[in-house]
Amino acid sequence: MAQVAKNDYYTGTVEDYTHEGMGVVKIDNYPIFIGNVLKGEEIEFKVIKTNQKFGFGKSMKVIAPSENRIEPPCPYYYACGGCQIQPLSYPEQQAFKKGAVDNSINRMGKLDRETEDVMAMDNPFNYRNKSQIPVQFKNGMVEMGFYQPRSHDIVDIEFCLIQKEIHNQLMIFIKEQFNKEHVSVYDEAMHHGLVRHIIIRSNHDDSEVQVAFITNGKKNIFKNIINEITKAFPMVTSIVQNVNDKKTNVIFGDETITLHGKDYITDELLGKQFHIKARSFYQVNHAQTEKLYQKAIDLADLKGDETIIDTYCGIGTIGLCASDKAKKIIGIEVVRSAVEDAKENAKLNGVDNAEYHLGKSEQVMKKLVKQGINPDVVFVDPPRKGCHPEFLEALAEVGPEKIIYVSCNPSTLQRDLKYLNTQGYDISPVTPVDMFPQTNHIESLVMLQKLKA
Repeated sequence: MAQVAKNDYYTGTVEDYTHEGMGVVKIDNYPIFIGNVLKGEEIEFKVIKTNQKFGFGKSMKVIAPSENRIEPPCPYYYACGGCQIQPLSYPEQQAFKKGAVDNSINRMGKLDRETEDVMAMDNPFNYRNKSQIPVQFKNGMVEMGFYQPRSHDIVDIEFCLIQKEIHNQLMIFIKEQFNKEHVSVYDEAMHHGLVRHIIIRSNHDDSEVQVAFITNGKKNIFKNIINEITKAFPMVTSIVQNVNDKKTNVIFGDETITLHGKDYITDELLGKQFHIKARSFYQVNHAQTEKLYQKAIDLADLKGDETIIDTYCGIGTIGLCASDKAKKIIGIEVVRSAVEDAKENAKLNGVDNAEYHLGKSEQVMKKLVKQGINPDVVFVDPPRKGCHPEFLEALAEVGPEKIIYVSCNPSTLQRDLKYLNTQGYDISPVTPVDMFPQTNHIESLVMLQKLKA
C-alpha cells in the first residue's frame, strides 16, 4: 500500500468513475474515491479516510475542469443526498452509466458482451411520480425535505428538481398547513409525536394524485388539512393514512386507512390501466418505464402462442402490458397485497389470459412445471440483491426458450448472467435505461436465449 495518510493533500487526475459515480484518483496505484469530480479533471484533494485497499478523499480545488462539468442546477445539491451526479452534464451522466454497466458485465463478469448506448430522457428533470418526504420539527417549525447523506438530518427544501412539479407544490402547501395547524411531528429519538412521512404519488398526466400521511398511531387530526388540500388541488383524488407505530427506519406500517376519495390512483402504461395504492411497487419514471417495457416486449419477440411466466411481478405491470401478444401470462409474487392488486388490474383491463400465484418464484415455478406448464418466456425483474440462487437453479431447470432480465443493479446482474450463461444461455447486448437521471442508479435490460443442444 502507498504511504497515503488521512489529512494528506495531493494533486492528481481523475482516471475513471466508481459504480457510485465517484471519481477515482490513484497515488502509486492506490485508488482514492472522491465525490463531485469528473473523469479527466486535474484536482487538488484531501485524504479523509484510508484502508488497506482504497481510500476516500474530498476535492478541495478543481485545477483543470472537464468540459463536461456543469454547475449543479439544484441549490440543495451539496447538502442533500437525493442526487449524486448533478455536476456531470447529461451526456456525461450517460457515459458514466454506460461505463458502469460495461465495467460490471465485461470487466467484473468477463462476459464479453456489447453494452448499448443508454436509453436517455428528453428532459432529465421533474420525472419522479412518487415522493417520500420525511417530516421533522425544528426551531419551532415543521420542516420537510430529504436526508443529508449518511444521516437522519433533514435538509428543509422548497422544491426538488427530480420530483414532479405537482409534488413540489403539494409539499410546500402541506408544510404550511402543518405549521398553521401545529401538527404533532414524530421525534425519532424519543419515539413520540404523530406525523413521520408524507408520500405523494401521481399518474402520468397529474390528473390523479394521492397523498399519504405516515403516522405513529391512528390519531386522525387531518380533517381541516384535507379540506384545504382538496380545495386547492382538485386533482388529489386519494388521501390515506398509513399507521406505523414501530421503532424502525422502514417507512410504511401494515394498516392503511382511506381518509378521502379512493385508496388508489389510476395510471396508464402502454395502453393498459393500473390501480396504484400507497404501498404498491410501481416504477417512479413513467416515460422511461414505457421505453423499458416496450423494449422488453420487443426482445421477447412474441408470436401470440407463448406462455409467459412473470416472476417478481408486483402489481402485474410488465406481464399485463405483454398480455395482448401472448397466449398466457402467469405472474408470481411474494407480497399478498400485490397479488390481489395484479388480479384487480387484469380484471380492470379485461385481460382473461392472466393468472397470479402467491409465493416465492423458485418454489411456485417448480410447482407449475410439475403441473405440466412449460413457459416459453420468463420475465425476471428482481430487487437490488438480484435473484436468489435457488431461483436461478429453478429457472435453468425449467429451461424457457427466452429469459428477459430487467435489473436495477449491474453487479448482481453480471453475477446472475454468468450463472445462466454456464447453464446454456446466450446473452444479448445489454441495454442501459436511464430511469433515474441526476442519480447514480441505472436500470439494465438483457435477453437470454437458450442455445440449441
